Amino acid sequence: MILRQPNWAEDLLTTETPEAGAAEARKPQSEAVLELVRALTDQRLYRDVVLCLRKGLRDARSEFSFMRVRGLNALAKFIASAVNSEKAIELFRDSQSCQDLQVVPVLFEYSLAPKKHVAKTPDALAVADVVTEMESPPSSVEVALALRVLEGCCLLYSACRTTASHHSAVSELLDFFLAGGTSIQSTCLDGLLAVMLDSSSNQKEFERVHGLRKIAEMLRNSHLDPALRLKIAEFVVILISQILPSANRISGQGDALKPAWITKWAHQELVEILGEKSSEVVEDIINADRTTHPDTQQSTMLSYAQKLLQLAS
Repeated sequence: MILRQPNWAEDLLTTETPEAGAAEARKPQSEAVLELVRALTDQRLYRDVVLCLRKGLRDARSEFSFMRVRGLNALAKFIASAVNSEKAIELFRDSQSCQDLQVVPVLFEYSLAPKKHVAKTPDALAVADVVTEMESPPSSVEVALALRVLEGCCLLYSACRTTASHHSAVSELLDFFLAGGTSIQSTCLDGLLAVMLDSSSNQKEFERVHGLRKIAEMLRNSHLDPALRLKIAEFVVILISQILPSANRISGQGDALKPAWITKWAHQELVEILGEKSSEVVEDIINADRTTHPDTQQSTMLSYAQKLLQLAS
């Protein structure tokens, strides 16, 4: 967690700029003091960011799940505090160019898609070395925390989405969604949206593994928790109205017509699952981002989600 800067520094930096007459009379020493305070504040914030990341990642690389949970909690708190500071976000982005401070690879290697870490124990009486597993498997609490940290990283920095694509993030999150409990499934939906935002590689992977079909089919499960069913419907609406059309911005098309691959596969898969009657509703959702007023966007998205639930019943 990023510490609050000292009161004396905060008072100096938040002092209002004097009026014209007083500004002319300001002494050069005052400007020098302010510059020094700004430099010291930036250095202090940089040390805080690096310290938070190092401590969190150290525990997140542990052999034991309870230690990894502690590290993930620290990383989650850091991300929550960094959101309130543009400078902290900037420093976080800079830090991800340093291999030792990269968060996303650690999440997949130890919590979301862990490889077996083994150590060879020499035994003079044995012909072959005895191989002992050194890592305890991730718990559901650990997975949920790792998904939240992944979501935060991807929202703070677009390069984290690219890094996530190198670890097949979409496929891994879909596996967790299909096999996990309600809390894991809900977190996976948020993580998928963050991973695919403005990321054509992750969107293409989502299409390749038929992610929309796998998730939308859950809408037809009447025994599913009602809150989760509604969240799945909201996920589908946000995905096809806002996330997938972001490919336009990536390719520089602006407000031009959406690429054919978006309208084709998304519309086709949803209609196959929900029936021909859903065709018009799905088309309205695809075009919703262009026709909905920002002030009514949330209520409009909710109404579309409820329509999807009715079609799936």
